[in-house]
Amino acid sequence: MTPNERPLDEEHDLPSVEAVLAGTLALMTGYAQALQADLHPEQRLLMGAKIGRNLELLAGHLGVSEPFQRIALGLRARWQAMSACTAQSAPCACIAQAPAQLH
Repeated sequence: MTPNERPLDEEHDLPSVEAVLAGTLALMTGYAQALQADLHPEQRLLMGAKIGRNLELLAGHLGVSEPFQRIALGLRARWQAMSACTAQSAPCACIAQAPAQLH
């Protein structure tokens, strides 16, 4: 195997759309773990907002199919709704940040 044929083992080695997808999946895992660890709602709001932005990037990427784009947009809407629920159940400081974080 030549140096140019080495296996991809780092996120920075992935094509851009795959790197965004890998990062989004990692964030989703972190969000789920944050729920189990009862992490502060502010952290979940930040992670949820980033997940939503990543899903929007994936939906608009030219390298993905139209069905994938529709799925990504549907998931983005669900993450926005979940973030809104998190903001509503959060302390006042968290709610004050929510509108800026959801867009």
